[in-house]
Amino acid sequence: MTTGRTLLTGATGFIGRALLSRLLDDGERVLALYCRTEPELRHPNLEWRRFDLVRGSAEDLELNLIGEGLERCVHAAWYTNHADYLVHEINREWVAASLRLRDAFAAAGGRRFVALGTCIEYDSAAANGPCREDATPLRPETVYGECKEALFHALEARGRDFAWARIFFVYGPGDREGRLVPHVLAAFARGEEAGPRSGGLRRDYVHVDDLAGQLARIAAGNVQGAVNTGTGAAVTISEIFETAAALYGRPDLARPNARMDAGQPPLIEADLTKFRAEVGEPEARSLRDGLAGLIEGRP
Repeated sequence: MTTGRTLLTGATGFIGRALLSRLLDDGERVLALYCRTEPELRHPNLEWRRFDLVRGSAEDLELNLIGEGLERCVHAAWYTNHADYLVHEINREWVAASLRLRDAFAAAGGRRFVALGTCIEYDSAAANGPCREDATPLRPETVYGECKEALFHALEARGRDFAWARIFFVYGPGDREGRLVPHVLAAFARGEEAGPRSGGLRRDYVHVDDLAGQLARIAAGNVQGAVNTGTGAAVTISEIFETAAALYGRPDLARPNARMDAGQPPLIEADLTKFRAEVGEPEARSLRDGLAGLIEGRP
């Protein structure tokens, strides 16, 4: 456990909930911001505080943070509506809101600021292998990716103690209905056949609890700038279907294929060289273990 409190935004979201649980398990004291209805979770080391980061003023935010003994901030909040988060103009408002948060946190005496980026900042088509922080160019092709990249550069320019955790593909408890893994598991649970559109594509899928462990260690550590998170071992989309069907005892339900999509990079995988060198060995369970836990309802 480190000294001081951790400020956590996005604590009610998919990644944020898992991260909050990990921080509390690690003995951290957490001040968690929420926007609407106060969450029910109670813990002696947890304080909830209501604040709308997009609509709230910089002055009010600073008043909420001063005197709270904050040492670290993990900024996981963002607009995440699965239907339109890639293209919605509210992404631009989140860039401004995030910079207000960073400045208010610093004014309140906060030291280390960690924010969540995305693998779609990378020009993965030009990577010719796993995406690497110091080698793979950035070329986002969506409003979401452009705004994340813009925030990364703006925060980097402010200097101080800053890390930017690039998130690849995430699955696990609390994942939204309609996303790939929940869709696959729901189909097989009903005894229906299912297969991917482009089963040959390889993607780096990390269990959300493992990602939370990686983020908690980044926050508690000293790594600076962009740092990839993930497993470093991409699987084909077809493997997800085949593994899940086998775990249900119905391998016949999976309809794998090796098709590629000319409009998508064949491989999006995290190079974890920097993480291993500056943080340590990343938590990363196998796809089989992660899916089995979801099917059996265990961590």
